[in-house]
This record gives sequence, C-alpha cells and structure tokens, in this order.
Amino acid sequence: MLNSLRLATASISVAVFSTSLTAQVPRTAAQAAVPRTAAVAAIPAVAGANVVSVVANDYAFDMPASIPSGLTTIRFVNKGKELHHLYLVKVEKGKKPDDVLAWFKAGGPPPAWMKPVGGPNASATETVFTSTLEAGEYVALCVIPSPGGPPHVMKGMIKALTVTPSSNKAPAPTADVTLTLSDYDFGFSKPLSPGKHVIAVKNTGKQPHEFFLAKLLPGKTPMQMAQFAEKPEGAPPGIPFGGITDILPGATVYLSVDVPVGEYALMCFTPDGKDGKPHLAHGMIKQVSVK
Repeated sequence: MLNSLRLATASISVAVFSTSLTAQVPRTAAQAAVPRTAAVAAIPAVAGANVVSVVANDYAFDMPASIPSGLTTIRFVNKGKELHHLYLVKVEKGKKPDDVLAWFKAGGPPPAWMKPVGGPNASATETVFTSTLEAGEYVALCVIPSPGGPPHVMKGMIKALTVTPSSNKAPAPTADVTLTLSDYDFGFSKPLSPGKHVIAVKNTGKQPHEFFLAKLLPGKTPMQMAQFAEKPEGAPPGIPFGGITDILPGATVYLSVDVPVGEYALMCFTPDGKDGKPHLAHGMIKQVSVK
C-alpha cells in the first residue's frame, strides 16, 4: 500500500495551494477571517494526552527531540512569514532525516521503511492534532515550497523525533463528530455546527488519504479553490484552516477545532495509486456548511 503513496507529490500539491494563498492574503486579513487569539485560546487540551508544542519558523521546527509514547496532542503554531505544516513519518530503526531527505531528492514511491502517521496540516492559525504514537524513530518535515523556490525541507525544515516507551495508556479522546475518509469521499457523521469540536478522522478506504480544510470566502466554491491550487492567479478563494496530513488505511487520528459559521471546502490531494491523479480529481472534494 505504501508503494502507491507518493508523499512528496501529495504534500507539495497542498503546499503550493497554501503558499500561494498565504502570499496573496495578508496575515492580518487571514487573522480577521479566523481570529488567531480566539481560536488558540478556545481549543482545550485532550484529557490524558501528552501535550507537545511545535512552533514553525522560516525554516525550522522548534520542537522537542524526544517525547514519551502514548496519546499525544501536537499544538502546532506557525510564527514564520510563510505557511508551514508538520508531516510526520515513522521510520525504521537506524534511519535518519538524511535518509528521508535523500529519498525526497531522488523522488519515486516512498520506501517501505517509512510510514506516514498524520500530522497537523497547514492553517492560518493553530492546528491541534491528537494521535497515539508508538515508541520508535520518527522524522518531522515541511514540504511546503517557498514562493518560486524549493520545498522548505530542502532549506533544512526537517527534524528527527524519538518517541520513547512510556506507561501512558490514556484512551483515545471522545469525539463528538466523525469524519470518514473513503475512496473517494468525505463523510461527516452529523452536520458540523459552529464552535468547538473533537473530530475523529478515520481512513476507511484502501488508499492513504489526507484532509485539508479551508474556509471559503463569500460566494466561492471548492472547485474554485482547486482551480486556484493549480493556477494561483487573482484573489484567493479561501483561508487555510488546518486538517491532517496523510494517514494510512485503517488509521484514526483526531483534530480539535473551533469553527465559526461559514462555508468550508474539504479536499484530498493525495495522488491515486492507480492513475496518479489527486484524489480530488476522483471527486474527493466537498463543500460543507457550518451554521
């Protein structure tokens, strides 16, 4: 299954969109649409989770080198001038960031020794991501490209993370809504209402999937968002609102959000295992109303 996942291509597709969008929307405008302080302060910690703060800068992660295993909440905040995300992969013992970087430069399907485990996707504010992490070696990276430049990982935005064995047996959080990622659709267990939610994101498909969320500007559509991703010209149609990076079939992770009233676009840019087209080209693009 991993051989069908083109990690770099999928991430860069999202990244190009996010970076282009941010470049054309001043940060003050993004904050006006999605107030930073309100969003950050309002999202509570997940009970029993080890809370890890990750700060993204241009071009580095400020994060621990080692954390305990078990239920983990990553509070991801971007303090850089460019948009960033945290793409987390679990690697076999002995593998280092240099190995991931070498694969990234060479291209091709991801190697069997590297497995995506999800992470906080790009947002104009804070992304709060929760998952149960097994002990082992991980690599965190950002593959969002600078405008007209290389992906941030090529500028050094990659870091090793060791997850050490611990006695943390905290159960997964209780989600009030479930988002199912299938081949090729998004399905909420119930309509998303304004306010705070813990969303269980489950991949029930046979392929890896991601969840990229954007708050649409008035009158804009998800298709306009997708078209802007391919050809970023004119005014951007929405604001990046987070989500989760690729997870494998059968995986469940959690996203804590505080969503205001409005129209939202959901997209999956992960390339298809058969034809290589992004999943949104197979219909994995959707508009939902929060009201």
